[in-house]
Amino acid sequence: MAGQPNRVEPRVGHLGFLPWVAMALGCACFLWALFSGESQRAWQAYLVNLVFWLGVCAGSVTWVAIMNMTSARWGRPLKRLAEAGVAVLPGLWILLLGLYLGHRELYSWAREPVHGKELWLSATFVFGRDALLLGVFGAVAWALVQMSLRGDLEFMSGSEKGLESRWRWQAVLSPVLGILYGVGMSVLAWDLIMSLDPHWVSTLFGAYYFMGSLYTGIAWVAVLSSLLHKRGEFQGRLGASQFHDLGKLLLAFCLVTGDFFYSQFLVIWYGNIPEETKYVILRVCTWPWNPLAWGVLIGCFGIPFVALLSRRLKQKPAMLGALGGLILLGMWFERLLLVAPSVSLGSGLHLGLVELGIALGFLGLVGLMVSRFLSKVPWLPRGDPLFRSLSLEPRSATNKGLAASAKVEHG
Repeated sequence: MAGQPNRVEPRVGHLGFLPWVAMALGCACFLWALFSGESQRAWQAYLVNLVFWLGVCAGSVTWVAIMNMTSARWGRPLKRLAEAGVAVLPGLWILLLGLYLGHRELYSWAREPVHGKELWLSATFVFGRDALLLGVFGAVAWALVQMSLRGDLEFMSGSEKGLESRWRWQAVLSPVLGILYGVGMSVLAWDLIMSLDPHWVSTLFGAYYFMGSLYTGIAWVAVLSSLLHKRGEFQGRLGASQFHDLGKLLLAFCLVTGDFFYSQFLVIWYGNIPEETKYVILRVCTWPWNPLAWGVLIGCFGIPFVALLSRRLKQKPAMLGALGGLILLGMWFERLLLVAPSVSLGSGLHLGLVELGIALGFLGLVGLMVSRFLSKVPWLPRGDPLFRSLSLEPRSATNKGLAASAKVEHG
């Protein structure tokens, strides 16, 4: 803040043993279900949480690339929180490979090959291309974040030699990451979700999934920023103006995601082709899925749309964070609604200890990786030229103290 001396930024402490307890509980619930005759429930919950957190983490990092491409200055104080999603991607990549072990429990094409799709829907090809696409996306995302972090360290150490080069690399990598996100998340949506019902096809499904994932990624940033805005150097940097803009962005993606859903639904309803309508009818018109479908519609779109019309709500961190949490919860149930009816095949909706435990296990992994990332990096992107254009702080030698406290692992 102008007129105040720079100070060493406090680190975000790890969340203690809570993430480890959550992960242990998740593993225990998964293994119990696996060896007690409930293996399909175990893998179904595994898949729901995998596609949900893939969307959240990939969406938040892609939002950074979008801000870079559009030269958006307002969200620069939030940049590091959005970049934290990159720390979770390696773990999610491993979990994607782990899904191969249970693919026969989930995918009917693994048990009975679909005529005309034998090659495309072969397990080796499916998981091979998914692992490749997610791996390439993760590598580019990692490179983008590393360029951002190295620029910060050089700036805080008093060196400006490489700042322009770091920013140029970010400008080059950002559109590459955006393209990989669109292509990769579409293919993952087709392979991991849409192929659960191999006879159902929607040309808009990939776009619907990656747009919804951006929605969850921004909601995740809203939750993190509401929790951390009073700590460290975020004080004076994250205020009503930034939260108001973040709320407007959430409102925009609420409308866009809802529009993609309606566009897909309208075409299926208008075409009235049995191969397409059965997918929607199962989820919207049959018990127990229809109450869940209405709950998702209200929680993901209805309540956020009405609430985000309020200027006052968007300016209050606690309220915006709570709304972001509601959106994340609603989108988790939306992923469940996409997956479970195609897997359970009439056995009903299961929401018990198995599903809760596995969800907590994934949340524990994400919390652990994000807290570790934030404990090792500067909170503010001081080497970012767009952030510096917002700053009123003069450069001073005390920035070196910040560099000394930022222990960033490269490579």
